[in-house]
Amino acid sequence: MNSSQHRPLGHARARRSAAARFAATLLPRRAGALALALLLALLLALLLALLLAGCGGVAEEGTGIQPSASVGTLEGLSDTSVSVNGVNYSRSAATTLSDGFGQAITADQLRLGMWLEVVGTVDETGNQGEAQTIRVRPASRGVVSASDGATLSITLFNSSVRLSGSTVLEGTPNAAALSVGDVVEVHGPQRNALGDVSASRVERLAVAAPVAPAFARHELRGRTSQLNPAAQTLLVGRRLVSYATAQVTLRRSLDNGQMVRVAATGAPPAAGTAWAVERLTSDLALPANLGFLYTEGYVDGLLAGPLFVLEDLPVDASTANGRSSVTANDQRVAVVGPLTQGTLKARSVALVTPGVPVVFTLSGPVTDYVSAASFKLRGVPIDASAATFVAPASAASLVDGVRLRIKGTVRGRGLAASQVELLP
Repeated sequence: MNSSQHRPLGHARARRSAAARFAATLLPRRAGALALALLLALLLALLLALLLAGCGGVAEEGTGIQPSASVGTLEGLSDTSVSVNGVNYSRSAATTLSDGFGQAITADQLRLGMWLEVVGTVDETGNQGEAQTIRVRPASRGVVSASDGATLSITLFNSSVRLSGSTVLEGTPNAAALSVGDVVEVHGPQRNALGDVSASRVERLAVAAPVAPAFARHELRGRTSQLNPAAQTLLVGRRLVSYATAQVTLRRSLDNGQMVRVAATGAPPAAGTAWAVERLTSDLALPANLGFLYTEGYVDGLLAGPLFVLEDLPVDASTANGRSSVTANDQRVAVVGPLTQGTLKARSVALVTPGVPVVFTLSGPVTDYVSAASFKLRGVPIDASAATFVAPASAASLVDGVRLRIKGTVRGRGLAASQVELLP
């Protein structure tokens, strides 16, 4: 640390306190805590980052602001912000919102449970950030070819989509109601190179009919394999694709192992027949270097170290706190650390406990009010009959137009509120 950047002891203590708060907020908002190891790991990683910032590191001088990115479930939504991985990111007029192809979308299209990538900055409190770009990253959009209500799974593009009690549903009363022929949009992390997905959100866009419903765009994101340049075919996940007539936009020459996104108006034909896509693009990448990245996903390609990938993101956890917990592929992990030349240099890694409900936060005006057990916020059905009301809020204050902030967990296609607050 040079003398011009020296900070008094009190400032360092404030940074340590901020690091603790930052670590706590980055824990996924679930009804139960993750392993204590994750909290301790995040604290160590963020304390180091903040102390480095005080020594002329990546933080803006005198502000404690960290360039950062979060990749994960959209857990909180209001008129002016989104929450991912426990950090509330403000959406200013300068914030760019886009879909998986980089096409502009509007804030009205954001929904709880979407798989989001947010790039921006986070302040030293760890509670608030400023989003520069927000990208919605659906895993797939297409026709259900198999459905199993007993295991809460469906099949799209020959790959398995697993639902859980925390999967946000829209357009269907429950997961078991999804049927072969339905058109759905799926969000969530991929579990492996074959494109299997752990769904954070499933929206039914069209109900099955004797003839598969026409839809504007069927879409798939996945890793490439079995490339045949002569035939201009390849596998994306498990789905055979022909790109012979596609608009192709790639950052480098097409080869196996790339993460790409494909789309076509027409639904894929029967398994074994190549799907003629209209677009084939490289999946939009994170910046090659970032001071701080928090992401969740499933371990794949595990090697000694441990070294592994989360989807197509290389992770070097060889010096990470908690690295010994990574022992097998298909473990869901939370990882934090700097992004260096495209590789996440993990400072901490911890297993995410399966089956622990995600706590979502939703803010906005009440609509469609019937009772405390039946109203909507931002179009989402809410049951607040068992919620704790924070004074001056009460069940009696619920009417159309009153602005609320609610926290709750998924119940069917709505939320069971655990806490209700009034907003100005």
